[in-house]
Amino acid sequence: MKIIIVDGKAVCVQTLNLRKQQYDIETLIANVDDINMKECVNSQVLTAEFCVKYVLNEEYMSCIEDTYCLTYGYVLQRQPHLTKEEIFEEYKKINNGEGYSHGI
Repeated sequence: MKIIIVDGKAVCVQTLNLRKQQYDIETLIANVDDINMKECVNSQVLTAEFCVKYVLNEEYMSCIEDTYCLTYGYVLQRQPHLTKEEIFEEYKKINNGEGYSHGI
């Protein structure tokens, strides 16, 4: 088991069962390299920041299909508590407003 620091908190890196259990954002971030983003957006309650930094970022997509499927429209369908405006506000914060090329 590996422990890392996320936002000043010690978080355990672990094998996550996204379909059976809800995880906090810190745990998801700590395990982001091992998460299937499509499964994550379908099963977890996510923040706009997490969606923009990880779900809509091609670097964290697990296959070529994800680059077609994981768009902001898909995220908004699966995360109904989020708004298009929240997604775009987070997008503007990334890379001095340049954002990521995918999903927006």
